[in-house]
Amino acid sequence: MLHAKLAINPPLIAYLCGLILAFLALIMGLMAGPAFFLGDGAGPAFGLSALIAAGAAGLLIRLGRRRAETSEIRGRDGLAAVGLAWPLIAAAGALPYALSGLNPGLMDALFESVSGFTTTGATILTHLDELPPSLLLWRALTHWLGGMGVIVLMLAVLPFLGLGGMHLFRNESSLGQVRLRPRVAQTAKILWLIYLGLTAALVILARAGGLSWFEALCNGLSAISTGGFTTRDLSIGHYGHPGLEILFTVFMFLGSLNFALYYQACRGDWRGLFRDAEARVYTLIIILSALLIAASLLAAGLELSPWAALRQAFFQVVSVVSTTGFTSADWLKWPGFTQGLLFSLFFLGGCAGSTSGGIKCVRWILVFKGLHRALRQHIRPRAVIGISLGGRPIPERLMTAVWSFWVLYMVVLAASALALTALDLDILSALAASASSLGNVGLDLGLGFAPLSSPAKAILILEMLLGRLEFFAILILFQPQFWLR
Repeated sequence: MLHAKLAINPPLIAYLCGLILAFLALIMGLMAGPAFFLGDGAGPAFGLSALIAAGAAGLLIRLGRRRAETSEIRGRDGLAAVGLAWPLIAAAGALPYALSGLNPGLMDALFESVSGFTTTGATILTHLDELPPSLLLWRALTHWLGGMGVIVLMLAVLPFLGLGGMHLFRNESSLGQVRLRPRVAQTAKILWLIYLGLTAALVILARAGGLSWFEALCNGLSAISTGGFTTRDLSIGHYGHPGLEILFTVFMFLGSLNFALYYQACRGDWRGLFRDAEARVYTLIIILSALLIAASLLAAGLELSPWAALRQAFFQVVSVVSTTGFTSADWLKWPGFTQGLLFSLFFLGGCAGSTSGGIKCVRWILVFKGLHRALRQHIRPRAVIGISLGGRPIPERLMTAVWSFWVLYMVVLAASALALTALDLDILSALAASASSLGNVGLDLGLGFAPLSSPAKAILILEMLLGRLEFFAILILFQPQFWLR
């Protein structure tokens, strides 16, 4: 009787979650090879992690296979699958950390995994130079998989999911709004090819810039996914190489643009890169912010040349607005104005249809357009005033969704920061940690994430997941009416 009232298909959802977990188990199994080859001691951890994940995946697939083979993925099924699969992915991804012998607590291992897959880049690990190389590669790989989306990758390589895959694709990230081909599997393949091409280009250029192949690969995977994990405690600043700073600045920026623009460019329409309203506003914000910060650095007398001030300003601004979280200098020692401006950029985010987190630039554009309309409406109460972007009218339902997202973002941010203050964090540190996690930025204001208590880390883990999935795929699971007809 209860099953008849359900508005979802539990066997289908179990089957989909099982497939996703099996895919991740395969990747962890493949990671065991390099670990054993390098002899860094992490091979058994990856092998055992793959077996545990494969066992859980096999159980889920067995539970749902019979019903799933004759079912189509519907809207609620897609939402439930995405909302439930991501915590499973994070839990499985935590296994290599927990079994590696580094002795992180279970909460720490889960924090590192969630931070990786959500491309947040906040870390509880220190002395990165001493970590097993295969574990450093795993950290970067979680960024790369999470940036475009594990589910999007599955849609690209498992064509039979394409029949109802749009519900999965749409709910995993802002990339779900990108429709390049009629079939979702074709769109997923195009996006992953672009993603792979940008990654390969960065890795090759980073190697040419002086990094080893290993460090070029790890940092390249993190930069394109706008993640933030690196192989060094001092991030990109460790290398002290201006050319590398410029290179990573460019590719962090490229990773934060709408990937549909690259597809248009590949088809010969380069004008889209310059005509897109969101990309123009986003670029203008970066330029103005970097110039203000460079001027502040020079005025503060920090013994920087104008060129060095500009280079560091652009690097840090792009790192923050793209939600990557790399650092090239200790920006917490910069003047208070620059710190305040960079912190305000925590709330911007990259472009829609990118790997960036945050509110997204296009939502801010629409928020300000809505405010401008409200002012005009006060002057002319009877006028019917529409909103357009890039010459296209914006439907009212979309404006409602934008306002709902914005309000929800601020409410979750404030509630989380308040909860962190109850766990003995001062208000500034609590707000910074909350904004960094919810926006998937990964930077902090000097407190660090490792010293936080387990309840505080649990709050930040939830924020990272909410920010990555843009709230609704997670929060909707707590609505009773979602599950019942």
